[in-house]
Amino acid sequence: MASVRQADPGSLRAPGFRWWHGIIIGLLLSYVPGSLLVAGVLLLPLVALKLVDSNADGQRIMIVMFYVGAAMVHPLHEAWAANGDWETCIAQITQPVTLALDWLAAGAAWLVAEASAISGRLWNAEIARRERKSIEKRIAYLQEEWMSSDEDAPAA
Repeated sequence: MASVRQADPGSLRAPGFRWWHGIIIGLLLSYVPGSLLVAGVLLLPLVALKLVDSNADGQRIMIVMFYVGAAMVHPLHEAWAANGDWETCIAQITQPVTLALDWLAAGAAWLVAEASAISGRLWNAEIARRERKSIEKRIAYLQEEWMSSDEDAPAA
C-alpha cells in the first residue's frame, strides 16, 4: 500500500488549495494582472462572509458566488476590453457604485440563503404538524372503534 503524507501541523495551507491552483493563479497574475486585481477586490465580500459566518458551508458560498459573479460581469468585461490596463482596472475597483453593488450582491445572497433556510424549516415543521395531526386523528378514531367494540360485545 502506498503511504499517505500528512501535512505539517504548522503549515499555512488553505483548505481545498491544491498545487495546480497556485500555477493557475501565477499564470493569471503574469498574463492579466489588472483583471486579476479587479476579480480579487470584487471577491472580498466572499472572503469576508467566510471569515464572519461560521455556518457558511459550500452551498451558501455557492449562492453568494452566483450573486457576486453577476455583479462582477461588467467590471471584469471593462477590464478585459481594456486589455488589463492598470488605469482602467484601478478605476473599476475605486468606483463606489461598483463596490456598493458588489457588497450588496453578497448581502442579498446571504439574505436569500438565510430566508430560504428559514422558510424550508418552517415548511418542514408545517408538514410535520399536519402529519402529526392526521396521525392523532387516526389514533382517536381507532381508539373509539376498538373501545366501542369491546363495550358492545355481549357477555358470555
